[in-house]
Amino acid sequence: MRAPALLALALALLAGLLATGSAGAAAPRDRLERFRELAARRLALVEETGGRLDAEVQDEIEALLDAEVLESLRSGGPFASLEFIRDRLEAFADAWGGASLRISPAGAGFLVGRFLLSAKGVGNSIRLYGRSDGAPALIEAWREDGVPEVFPWPSPRAGDTAIFLAAWSEAPTGWGSRPLRLTLWRLRGRALSATWRSAEIYRHGLWASQLAVKGETVFIRYELRYPGWKPGCDVQSEQEDTYRVEPGTGRLRLVTRQLFNGWHRELQAAVARFFAAQEKRDAGEMARLVPAARVRKKLPAGLAPETACDVHNPDMPRVAQVAASAPGENGRRVPWTLWWGRAASGWRLSDAAPVLR
Repeated sequence: MRAPALLALALALLAGLLATGSAGAAAPRDRLERFRELAARRLALVEETGGRLDAEVQDEIEALLDAEVLESLRSGGPFASLEFIRDRLEAFADAWGGASLRISPAGAGFLVGRFLLSAKGVGNSIRLYGRSDGAPALIEAWREDGVPEVFPWPSPRAGDTAIFLAAWSEAPTGWGSRPLRLTLWRLRGRALSATWRSAEIYRHGLWASQLAVKGETVFIRYELRYPGWKPGCDVQSEQEDTYRVEPGTGRLRLVTRQLFNGWHRELQAAVARFFAAQEKRDAGEMARLVPAARVRKKLPAGLAPETACDVHNPDMPRVAQVAASAPGENGRRVPWTLWWGRAASGWRLSDAAPVLR
């Protein structure tokens, strides 16, 4: 029987049960009504104020959703189909437009849910359903800060009963990236473990501008935050990493890494050395970084970097302008422009001048 026909049969059976008014059929309707009541009173408040959802309220809402999923699984037949469960969860999402309730297969007999209770990104969880002692059960649930997403894995390996990739992203930075955490979860028997975590690779944080998962391949493009990196500026250094599953272990292994605008990180490394040498009055380092004596002579004392974005013309890839400032009259600082050129030995300061106004 095709999936649409199967779903139609299941809905017809459910309608028949509800029409009888039996006690067993009242539970789903009561759960939906209770969810609608909690959404109107508590989730609406979260939307209006941007506050956090009370833990007790979230516990109750999640219990209602768990009961809906597990009752369908226990009923068997068309009621236990993925299409039917998705339809039931859609009824809850329709009851509260701020919710997004998705469920996907995670292995033979296992389902993983990605539940967002608020468009504000609060009250979110990932939930793994399967069988325990022969009966449908909630195997594990996660709550973390941020918005979750789940990527089902194509097929578990020998010995695995369930496997999926979980992603948690936090509020966007405002210039196209988000803090991101990735975990590849694997269930073997009753033992759930993380076989790979992005936090172990990107120990200083991962600010991703793009994430793509296709089959068992994970593609991430992210910012490289280094000394001299400035929020929101264009043409700064970024990196793209591609991971694939390692045969035998099931872990993700880095297979390609591509650097973009690497010149900017190299430039800022030279800029950082320049300001440090000037502060320490390191004549040798200053001579290396500023080869022309005439340029060194006109550099004012107290020259310091500014947060303005660096200027770089793609038609002149070996030239860049960096903003700085120096002490002026009445305690005001005077803006300066530093011209840097890329030589065989690296970036060198080729000229400097105060900004004319």
